[in-house]
Amino acid sequence: MTDGVRGAPVMWLTSMAVFLNHWFTGYAEARRLLEQEGGYLLPFRHQFVVVTADAVRVLGMDPSDPDWSRIGYDWARPADAAAWARLRLQREIAA
Repeated sequence: MTDGVRGAPVMWLTSMAVFLNHWFTGYAEARRLLEQEGGYLLPFRHQFVVVTADAVRVLGMDPSDPDWSRIGYDWARPADAAAWARLRLQREIAA
């Protein structure tokens, strides 16, 4: 399943709503929270959400995978394209 925006896998499931998630309409605000408090920055359509490790597990992904660190915990603007590609494959398999 893809999000239709970039053909990337969907990074939000309704079952993730039970966790504390911070929603933003703009990337800059989401990035600022990520830098201040940590978490995982994910896109949702044209919005952004910073989630916990538990929410990443709901996606069928390993939040302790070193590739998260390599991408800067930022799915929307990853620092390392190869690490993002490996995480994307992990998500696609889980979907």
